[in-house]
Amino acid sequence: MACFTAPQELHDLAFRYGHAVDTRDAEELGSLFTADGRIGSYPDGIVRYCGAAGWAQMIAEVAASFGETMHNVFNQTFEQDAHGTVRGLTTGIASHLVGEEESDLAVLDFAMRYHNRYAMEQGLWKFAERRLEVVWVERRPVRRFSPAMLGRELAGFR
Repeated sequence: MACFTAPQELHDLAFRYGHAVDTRDAEELGSLFTADGRIGSYPDGIVRYCGAAGWAQMIAEVAASFGETMHNVFNQTFEQDAHGTVRGLTTGIASHLVGEEESDLAVLDFAMRYHNRYAMEQGLWKFAERRLEVVWVERRPVRRFSPAMLGRELAGFR
């Protein structure tokens, strides 16, 4: 595999993926994948989601499990093999709000690596495969933001 100077469109896929999950938009999520694209686990590659029904199932599971999510993309690398296949690694943190009562709220962070394979479809770069590797998780208490905090905890923002 050789380093590959990726077009911005490849970088944007990871950002758009996070946005689709965070806004619970199965249609947008599906638009980021090839017709036979899939999401699976790493390293075994067991497929969890594919196709319109799979994207809807994934979004429903996220919505049922977490109050809100926020995906943050950090590093992205891309390589192209001699046959033209483009693969990449995306690292990031996905924050998941858990708990129902203000006194019980916590953030569950997943430090993640996505092992990606990309393909062109109808002139657009898309994910052909994303394999999720969760490296570690962290849970910590949080509070929802309120404007009243501007005068107390965030005194510099009066």
